[in-house]
Amino acid sequence: MRTRWAAAVLVVVGVIGLAGCSSGSSSGGTSTTPPGGGLTGTTWKLTSYRAATGSAVAAVPDATADLAFQAHGVLAGSTGCNSFGGSYTTSGTALTIVPGPMTLIGCPDALAAQEAALVALFPKVIGYSLASDRLALTGVGATTLLTYAAGPAGLTGTSWIATGVHNGQSGLEATGATSDLTATFAADGVFHGFGGCNTLSGRYTTTGSGGLTITDLASTLKACTPEVTALEQRYTAALAHVTAYALSGGRLTLRDRGGQTQVTYRLEG
Repeated sequence: MRTRWAAAVLVVVGVIGLAGCSSGSSSGGTSTTPPGGGLTGTTWKLTSYRAATGSAVAAVPDATADLAFQAHGVLAGSTGCNSFGGSYTTSGTALTIVPGPMTLIGCPDALAAQEAALVALFPKVIGYSLASDRLALTGVGATTLLTYAAGPAGLTGTSWIATGVHNGQSGLEATGATSDLTATFAADGVFHGFGGCNTLSGRYTTTGSGGLTITDLASTLKACTPEVTALEQRYTAALAHVTAYALSGGRLTLRDRGGQTQVTYRLEG
C-alpha cells in the first residue's frame, strides 16, 4: 500500500500545497456536493484505528496523527510520523478519501504499524458520523475504521513542540534538539515556552484571520552550553518576528511580515 502512495512523490516538500494543486481541478468530472457536513473547520486527532483482526487499536501516544478537511476538497494530515495530502468528496454522510503525496520519513515500529494501517484504511472509507466532538470514519456495513477527536480550532489553550526554527539566514532548520523547544498559548493571553535551557514567558495577541504577535518575551537566566544557547537565541529571535500563524491539521506555522516561516510545530500529545 505504502508503495502506491510513495510512487507519487518526486519532491517531498510542500505536501499540502501539492494536494491543493491536485484538487483544484474537477475530480474526474464527478459531481459532488461541496465538502462540509461538519468535517471542515476542525482539526481531527486520531484516537483509534481498526486492525486487520477487526479489533480497535489505540493511536500511538505522544505522536499526533491528524486529519484536516480543508476547503475545496483538499485533505491534509499526518500518520503520526509522515505527513500526507490528498482530496476528499462528500455527499450527505457519504465520504470518499483519495490519498495523495506522502513524505517518506523512517518511522519507529509502533508508528510504522499505525501508518501502514491508515494507508490501508483510508481508501476503504465510504462514510462518516459525527457525535459531539468525535468523528468516526466508516466502511462497508457502517463498520468503524477510524475514530478521531476534535482538535484545536485556534491557538488558545494549545501546546506545541517545535519541528523547525528559522536560522536567521537561509531559512528553516531542524536538529536533534529542535523538539526540546515548546510553545503554549494560555487562555489568558499568556505565552509560555521552553527554549532548550531556559523557560520563556510573554504575551500573545491574535487578530483577524491569522494575525499573531508575541511580545514582552523574557526568559530565565540559566547557563547553557554554547550549542543550546545558540538554538535558544534563534528561537526567541524567530518568535519576536512573528506576525501571522496558520493551523493545518496538527501542525502550526508561524510567519513574519514578509511571509517567511519562522517556526513550525506539531501539536503536543
